[in-house]
Amino acid sequence: MFWVDLLGWWYGAGLKDLSIKFNALFSSTSDFFSISLLAKNLFQPYRQTLTVSNYKRTFGEKITDALVSRTVGFLVRLFLILFGGITFVLEIFAMVLTFIVWPFIPFAPLVLIGLSVLNFGF
Repeated sequence: MFWVDLLGWWYGAGLKDLSIKFNALFSSTSDFFSISLLAKNLFQPYRQTLTVSNYKRTFGEKITDALVSRTVGFLVRLFLILFGGITFVLEIFAMVLTFIVWPFIPFAPLVLIGLSVLNFGF
């Protein structure tokens, strides 16, 4: 009876729990990287340089500061978008591989015992 209950859980509630955990993982990754928010703000300045109010900057200095700030912001956000995309692809690969292997895991001990018997010739 134990084995029937175990296999019933494995192919029923266990598979459902696994899909819920992958859904939570995707949600957590999506929240962590916020790719849509990063894409909306892709060309916004990273961090503006704060200067003392009595310091007068020329027009060229203001343009250079804005250009450097936007370039740094673009590169940081682009890197995070690419890294987040790679993370999503790796998570999808892991999920597909897990769902392919999941049904066969309960039979792994039997297969390994059979292979060891064939290999050692008992």
